[in-house]
Amino acid sequence: MRSNFFGKFMLFSFFAFIVVGVFAQDTTSFKTYYENGFAKFKSKDYTGAIGDFNNAITKNSDIPSNMAAAYFDRAECKKYGNKDYTGALADYNNAIKNKADNADYFSERADTKYYLKDTTGAIADYSAAIRLKPTSENLYYDRAKIKMDGKKYKDAVVDYDSAIYRKADFVDAYFMRGKAKYATKDTAGALNDYNKAIELKPDFILAIKNRALLKMDKKDYDGTKTDCSKLIELKPDEGQYYYIRGLAEIHLKQKPDACTDFNTSKDKGFAGVQAKIDKYCKDVPH
Repeated sequence: MRSNFFGKFMLFSFFAFIVVGVFAQDTTSFKTYYENGFAKFKSKDYTGAIGDFNNAITKNSDIPSNMAAAYFDRAECKKYGNKDYTGALADYNNAIKNKADNADYFSERADTKYYLKDTTGAIADYSAAIRLKPTSENLYYDRAKIKMDGKKYKDAVVDYDSAIYRKADFVDAYFMRGKAKYATKDTAGALNDYNKAIELKPDFILAIKNRALLKMDKKDYDGTKTDCSKLIELKPDEGQYYYIRGLAEIHLKQKPDACTDFNTSKDKGFAGVQAKIDKYCKDVPH
């Protein structure tokens, strides 16, 4: 998923702030253990943080939102610190049981279910999160990723549409929507999306590569060659880009250039090129 560790930490901090605001109504021991756990989390002492959250939960709070935050933060430590997705899932369940109106609880549980290969459950949780926070472009994007994995490409396009509607410069959403459209054989739509992604991020290597291959499919060999030349400029040690450009040059009847690219591709370690060298380049000096 798109969420990174810094984003999770900011989310964690947000909940800490909310919980501290209501601790005046709560027992000192719960507050102390929670704050100790939060401090240990910040220092990346995940095991120590989990121990303090365990104690906070054992002490119990009469305020459901406090218990929800303690379970949620312990889940974050388990998932991002220890890769304990099963334990994290149990804690997200308890967080939602105590407070079922927080989109972040559902989205984090969805992400965990995805890791545990429960794609149906993950989609359901992202849908719940979207109902609670319909303005979030990232929730639509993350749900679309799961649909892509399940080859539900048309459904994924709808979610990418929603993400882009909410964030018009969402470069990754344009790229992924292009992939989804290509999978549904909407090559014109895919090309438009790759173009937009590259317009927003001119050094977007994956988008340029996908556009080069799409142009090859559409027999736009000059376009493929141009895109591959850009790829080589950005990443000159990648042998595959010389290989693809060589294929385009064969179609353009530029055999000497193609053989130069095929041989460079081989020199760069691209294993699949030898058959093309044998077929086209026996009479071309290397």
